[in-house]
Amino acid sequence: MSPATLTGLAGWLRAELDEPEALRRPGPEPVARLALALEPKDVPDDLAADALFLHRSRHVDGRWPGMGIVAAHDGFDAQLTTGPNRRLAAVLGWQDVREVTWEGRVVGVTARPPQATWEALRSALHAELGGEDTSIPPAVTGAPRVALMNAMNPALMALAADLGVTVYLTGELRPSAVAAAREHGVGVVALGHRRTELWGLRTLARELVAAFPGLETRVYDQP
Repeated sequence: MSPATLTGLAGWLRAELDEPEALRRPGPEPVARLALALEPKDVPDDLAADALFLHRSRHVDGRWPGMGIVAAHDGFDAQLTTGPNRRLAAVLGWQDVREVTWEGRVVGVTARPPQATWEALRSALHAELGGEDTSIPPAVTGAPRVALMNAMNPALMALAADLGVTVYLTGELRPSAVAAAREHGVGVVALGHRRTELWGLRTLARELVAAFPGLETRVYDQP
């Protein structure tokens, strides 16, 4: 592939993450150094880069004048955090990955992880993502079947249980769904909203480096 340009980066985000308006602010076309962050507050004012990727691109407020900005929100959330994140499923070695549809939308995937126990599954998740916010063990022992979902509510918990899921993975624990999880005997791991977003940001940086020869990236991961 050709060296990175602002238009090329926007086109890649449009094609790979289904982001229809990836170019949020025009700027110089050649991009040798790309900064990546979740939102503007994570980025210093004296940014040394040719262009900037933001997951949430509101409130730029005239910062970094003249610098091009590309962004992806919904596609980033779906494909690089919780939900139907097949990249994470592949990294973790999951098999039999199936999409979960609810109210006409794909909201996640179910899969069979290689780990044979709840403890081993949590260890693998911690090793890849850097930890968790909280968790509830499942009622049953044995090899887990997981659901990676972009939301947590009683209806989704019941759907997951009907699909044979024993461990429900999501970003944040919703108290309203805890009773349903216990009722169905489903374990829960709240991986952390920001933690999963940062995993997605670092993964995106690696994919862009692979796609555009010579591109240098820096991830700003501290608010």
